[in-house]
Amino acid sequence: MRRFHLFELEDKSWLPKQIRDAGTDLVHFMWQIGNAHKPIVPRLREVLVKTGAQEIIDLGSGGGGPVVAIYEELVRSGCAVRVTLTDKFPNIPAFKYARERSNGGVDFLEEPVDATAVPPHLSGLMTMFASLHHFRPEMVRGILRDAVEQGRSIAVFDLSARRPPPLSMMLLANPIGVLLVTPLLWPFRWSRLFWTYVIPVVPLYVAWDAFVSGLRLYSIQELQELVEGLQADNYTWEIERERFGGSITCLIGCPLEALTERSV
Repeated sequence: MRRFHLFELEDKSWLPKQIRDAGTDLVHFMWQIGNAHKPIVPRLREVLVKTGAQEIIDLGSGGGGPVVAIYEELVRSGCAVRVTLTDKFPNIPAFKYARERSNGGVDFLEEPVDATAVPPHLSGLMTMFASLHHFRPEMVRGILRDAVEQGRSIAVFDLSARRPPPLSMMLLANPIGVLLVTPLLWPFRWSRLFWTYVIPVVPLYVAWDAFVSGLRLYSIQELQELVEGLQADNYTWEIERERFGGSITCLIGCPLEALTERSV
């Protein structure tokens, strides 16, 4: 692999929850104003239609990312779908806000869910939005292998490696950007203001994690190498790049049985 897997503070269990949640709230805001979800929706809708899935289980949801915007556009396009947010470190206030904004169409699990060990009782299309880079190659392979072995469909979307992100994200993922936009973040939290302006930990934390995330992103070639050993006669993989103000990498895996049944 040609990526660098330096540590991200968000991944550390010792990071105080108030600080982690402030960071994931900011990432959610970046997705909102950057419209990075736009190229995702048609690809996701295509998978839902082909497989007939009506439930999405989102892994590594952070602060909700682009999920509500994606859900709303899917519904407008005629997809009857529900979404469940999950995370190893659930941001419950952000999840509740997503449920409120979507009128219950987006729900969540309060208990921690590790993307590398998804409980068998969770069924539906598995998705990951801008979270794959948090995992080392062997863990990514484990996530994808589990999808193959469990006969689950999975759709993974992340910014493209070694390509500039949208300008809005670049402007916000630095200390000055964090200081400017923090009053605009919702749901409101006094703790966010404290850790941003009184003791400015959040601006430094976000800047570091944004820098490291860029080094961690997987290229199309690297993703192809990861699925190479997971080829199966009953499973199919697609890896492509979609462009907007920046570039999104799409990794989609589906059991052929699900596609065949839907086409009959």
